[in-house]
Amino acid sequence: MSDALIDTSPTRRPGLLFAPALAMLALTSLAAAHWGPQRYLDVLSAEPAAAKVLGEGGIDALSYTAALAALLVGVWCAAAAGLAFVRKRWALGVVRKGFLVVYLAVGFYGATVFQGTALLQSHEIEFGGIAAEAMDVFYWRIEWCWPAAALALVAAFFHLQSWRASVVAAYTGVEQDQPAAGDRVLENIRTHGRQKEYRKSAIWSVALHFFFIVILPWLLGLWSGGVEDYRVPKGSGQPVVMLMNIVKPKPKKKKKLILNKNSAIDFNRPELDEQMQEQVEKETMERVQYKAGEATASGKMGQGGGKTGGWPDGMENSKVRFIRLEYDGPDWNDGMDARQGADINFLAEFRRRTGFKTATSGESHPIRLLKDYTKGMAPPFVYMTGSGGIRTSREDVKVLRDYLLDGGMLFADCGFPHWHHSFINFMRQVLPEYSLVRISDDDPLFQQPYTLQGGAPPLWHHGGSEALGIKHNGRWIVFYHPGDINDAWKHGGSGMDAGKVEAAYQNGMNIIHYAFTQYLAQTRKYRK
Repeated sequence: MSDALIDTSPTRRPGLLFAPALAMLALTSLAAAHWGPQRYLDVLSAEPAAAKVLGEGGIDALSYTAALAALLVGVWCAAAAGLAFVRKRWALGVVRKGFLVVYLAVGFYGATVFQGTALLQSHEIEFGGIAAEAMDVFYWRIEWCWPAAALALVAAFFHLQSWRASVVAAYTGVEQDQPAAGDRVLENIRTHGRQKEYRKSAIWSVALHFFFIVILPWLLGLWSGGVEDYRVPKGSGQPVVMLMNIVKPKPKKKKKLILNKNSAIDFNRPELDEQMQEQVEKETMERVQYKAGEATASGKMGQGGGKTGGWPDGMENSKVRFIRLEYDGPDWNDGMDARQGADINFLAEFRRRTGFKTATSGESHPIRLLKDYTKGMAPPFVYMTGSGGIRTSREDVKVLRDYLLDGGMLFADCGFPHWHHSFINFMRQVLPEYSLVRISDDDPLFQQPYTLQGGAPPLWHHGGSEALGIKHNGRWIVFYHPGDINDAWKHGGSGMDAGKVEAAYQNGMNIIHYAFTQYLAQTRKYRK
């Protein structure tokens, strides 16, 4: 080593180096402390079996301890960021300890993840519809730990800088005539150290593993346009999977009228004509209610006549996903954040009822990316909601049109009265040759796999009380619910009664069944 290794810039002004880094670590830690526990609860709310095992195994307590640790780290790093400009030896110590507490918190979090996933594996618990086998557990650990690991690496880089000779001199006022520990480590990394052959082989090994595990999948994602092909579950199922028992209201006894013979009022009531009788019967049927909790299983959802569930044209090792469309307008993501979890709750309920594997996290992308899916492997349906204007490009309009006419389906959900008018105008741009029409209550959309006697469940009436749609070549390509159906899927069901929540889930599952069946039939030519 030589004196030339001593760096005199930019670490001569260490406050400018460490303060932003420590502030970033503080904000990230505080965010993790605030959102972490809620995110943990949101995920487990859809996994009762996993929640029970993790709770009994003490992971609940560990998760809150990890959140508390993140809070303390955030406070320490915030204080250290301010003290980074103080040219004193003790201030340097505070800065270094700021990086050390990050390591400790990340280590504690990683240990919690490893212990929790080990519990899932030992109890053979399914998570997200996937059995907790060794390889799946390995990928879960990577998915849940890599953000914390990245944070630790950032802390390690700046921690190493704090041990450089120029930094020590800046804080202590004592010039260093020899390279400090940080200088030596950085120089060894740059020149491979004294044992060059060993150092080179280790660096190449780490670099190659990083390339194949991280970089290559990322590049492949870019090559495919940043989207993952959609795979419908393979198997053989039935259109009708649940036969619901219904309860009809008992007819009220006719009131006997006591007449005063001397009265001037004529109490002779005429008989109802045939048309009026039909109207009365219709209104009576609309009041038929599902008898909660009583249902008879009749196979599993799908097509082909089997009982395993799935579609003969589907793909192996697939999972049902719920993809939302992003656009320039307010509340395009309404109800789908971690706090409300409408899409995740819906997928969890879909998984519970059908047995299919489903995604465990939300998924969305801009409209233009619909064109980047492989032909025949695009999402059978995409979801769209909002509360105001819908601003899109001409490319978005064309891409969505091509997607719909080529087998896809748009599941639109009105979140506010203003959005109703915006959506109608948007559809006039996308499909100018069609208009939104009422979907009759006896349409297959409301008959399979669940029978919805009155059609789409009436909720908030933002855009009316009846479901609308657009049909192309005998196939519904747009389903529009006018009353914010995702409100019923949110945590707590937005205060709705159990009957409306149940009907909202059934309606959504009917849409998925219809979309999967129609899409596979329309795009079979691409998969031959």
